Amino acid sequence: MEINREFWSTLFFTILNILILYFILKKILFKPVSKYMLARTTKIEEALALAAEAKEMASKMEDEHKERMKEIKEEGNALIASYEKKAQKEYENIIAKAKEDSSKITENTRQELEIEKEQLIAGLKDEIADLVLEASKKVIEENLDTKSNRKLIDKFINDEK
Repeated sequence: MEINREFWSTLFFTILNILILYFILKKILFKPVSKYMLARTTKIEEALALAAEAKEMASKMEDEHKERMKEIKEEGNALIASYEKKAQKEYENIIAKAKEDSSKITENTRQELEIEKEQLIAGLKDEIADLVLEASKKVIEENLDTKSNRKLIDKFINDEK
């Protein structure tokens, strides 16, 4: 029975040692390690949350950037269209002014030609009058009859044409 007693006493002290060791380790090692692990877990969770937040922010910034680029492109297209309209209007104004200038030049030329024509007609009338006077002078000098006078004047006018 002594073996039994020894066994039980060894078992008792072993269990007692294990319990004491457990409580000591729990106080000295488990609590700091648990705190460290908990702190590490918290830091990792915070880092993951920050990473997710940063990713979300980057995604928002990318969306904003895309939206801004779209707006800038639309503004650029609107500016181009505006300048094209202005250029078209300027083109039309230049064409209209050129047509107007051409019309004025044509009208001035017509007026100048009309004046020249009138001057030419006036000059011709003076010349014809001079010729008629010359013819009359010749007729009077030759003193022919009326039929002869008429033929002479006609001949003179035809020769001068």
